[in-house]
Parts: sequence; structure tokens; C-alpha cells
Amino acid sequence: MTKLSIKKLSEDKMGLLIEQLWRAFASLKDKDEVHAFLHDILTHTEIQMLAKRLQVVMMLEEGLTYEQIKDVLNISEATISKIANWKQAFGSGYQIVIERLSDQKRNPRLARGVTSSRRAAWKAWS
Repeated sequence: MTKLSIKKLSEDKMGLLIEQLWRAFASLKDKDEVHAFLHDILTHTEIQMLAKRLQVVMMLEEGLTYEQIKDVLNISEATISKIANWKQAFGSGYQIVIERLSDQKRNPRLARGVTSSRRAAWKAWS
């Protein structure tokens, strides 16, 4: 589990650091830059955790049950519930991503030039 240092920063300093993080994401131009940055800034476990979190939201959006999601992603129904509740309360960012990914799925030309690790995805889901 990811933990924060017990040495706290002031709210102002932490706010500035978080603002810098948002600006760092906003500065990235394409999938390859996002990939490189995320692999530099996150651990392998954190990337997997975030990927599963997004997949839970997408599966909920598709109408899958907690039981189905639990079986596919090997996570607890309590975790699914926490993610669903978070999406319900604060999910505008999730909604933007879901819509854009759906647009890419419906119109592959929107995803032109985007390289993906299809083999890794296929291996994970088969």
C-alpha cells in the first residue's frame, strides 16, 4: 500500500506540488510521452492498481455486476464498491476518459498514430 511520509508539508506547499503534477500531465503530447512519464513516476504496482481502477469503472459503465467484475479482475466486491462510490461522488474525470475511449472504439481513426500494447492486453484477458 502506498503511504505518505510522516513528515508533513504545509497545505500551501502540497497544493503547489499537486498543481505542478497536474501541469506535468497537461504538458504531455501523446501516449508515448504519457507512458514514459507514468513509468518514471509510478511503481509497477501503482500502474496495475490504476489500470484496474479504470477497468472497474468501464465495466460498471457497461452494466457488468460486481460479481462479474470480481471474477474478471480478481478484486473484492468491497473494492469495487469503493471505486463505484468514488465515481458517483467525483467521477467527472472518469466520464471524460470513458467517453473518449468509447469514441476511439467506435471510430478507430481517432486512435490513429496511437500505439498500444495489444499483445499484453490480449495475454492479460485470455
